[in-house]
Amino acid sequence: MRTMSQPGASPDDDLLAEAAADIALRDHPDPPATTQVVLDIARTEFAAVISAFQAQTALERARRRTAGGPRS
Repeated sequence: MRTMSQPGASPDDDLLAEAAADIALRDHPDPPATTQVVLDIARTEFAAVISAFQAQTALERARRRTAGGPRS
């Protein structure tokens, strides 16, 4: 798995970002989920602090997955 993390960050954070993005897309279809929604879900559901970059990248990947596009 390619990591979205900054050097030295835990790959677990990337998994949490992806999970938060999946939840965001499922629970926030209209209006569409945003990076801030992903950040909020990561914090409240997983007690994880992820970067805005991780949240945005995870959200983009989740959108591609739901649209049937490539995973990475």
